Amino acid sequence: MEIDLVTQSGWIEANGTRFYYEAQGTGEPLLLIHGINLDTRMWERQAAVFAQTYRVIRFDLRGMGRTPIGEGPYTLYGDARAVLEGLGVKRAHVVGLSFGGTVAQEFALAWPEMVKRLVLVSSGLLGHPRSERRQRDAGRLAELFESGTREEAVELTARMWFDGPDHPVNSEAGEAREGFRQMTAHAYSLPPVTQMPAWLSPLPKDWLEEIQAPTLVIAGGRDYEDFLQIADELAARIPGAEKAVLEASAHIPPMDQPEAFNRLVLDFLGRK
Repeated sequence: MEIDLVTQSGWIEANGTRFYYEAQGTGEPLLLIHGINLDTRMWERQAAVFAQTYRVIRFDLRGMGRTPIGEGPYTLYGDARAVLEGLGVKRAHVVGLSFGGTVAQEFALAWPEMVKRLVLVSSGLLGHPRSERRQRDAGRLAELFESGTREEAVELTARMWFDGPDHPVNSEAGEAREGFRQMTAHAYSLPPVTQMPAWLSPLPKDWLEEIQAPTLVIAGGRDYEDFLQIADELAARIPGAEKAVLEASAHIPPMDQPEAFNRLVLDFLGRK
């Protein structure tokens, strides 16, 4: 039986910009950090389910979704802290997808006392080399930005990340795939980000062994080779980390395999 959820949304002014956020539920705080060129909408199949047990907080990273890029120097892990502090949260479970996984790593290393459990999904790892296949596909995408149409660029992005390299269109997850395309089209319509964030120094790659939070690493079996390698490295180097592979998923498991993904995360977060 579902419980009535306390739901709020709005803006948090901090670090030179205004972060759009949504929060649901009243339990332990659970922060969801989306991937690049995505936004809070990617977590739709998680928010209501997780909010039965947790206070689920999601926000748009700066320059994405509804959050403007803002002014002045910034760090993305500092932005994540600002959102939590703006909502009165001192400690949370943290889940990050892809680029959001990179931010989650930085956050967990910068402020270990603020992270109860950590889930890294299809996570990036700053400094890890791109596979030849991903470099080639990224080159094709750059060419479409120069000489193609936005629609072609959106579809290639979906083929790369939602379907996975060398896999057919994921028609079984058609509604979620269209949601991914809509977020991508919105991202490609936004002004380009001209000021990049400052990264945590040293980079997380140099001290993954210092992550203190119990960690779950989730990978998609249809993802690019380099992301599967990153999952192996994270699981091997973060103390006590566990790894799970969703074989039928590509880079976006929360969207293309939501039921299986939700079970993994809820089981992990619910442990004592």
